[in-house]
Amino acid sequence: MQNVKKFLPLIAGAVVAIIVFILSKRMRKNNDSTIDRSSILEKAREAKLAKSILRKSEDEESYSSIG
Repeated sequence: MQNVKKFLPLIAGAVVAIIVFILSKRMRKNNDSTIDRSSILEKAREAKLAKSILRKSEDEESYSSIG
C-alpha cells in the first residue's frame, strides 16, 4: 500500500500527460484542416476573379472589333 501511495503522483502525472498529448494532437489536426480549407477557398476566389477579368477583357475586345 505504501508503494502505491509513493507512485500515485507519478501515475496520475503520466495519465494527465497522455490526455494532454491526445487533446493537443486533435486540436492541431483540426487547425491544419481549417488552414487547408481556407487556402483552398482563397485559391478558388482568385481563380474566379481571374476568370471574371478575362471574360471582361474578351468582351471589351469583341466590342472594340465590332465598333
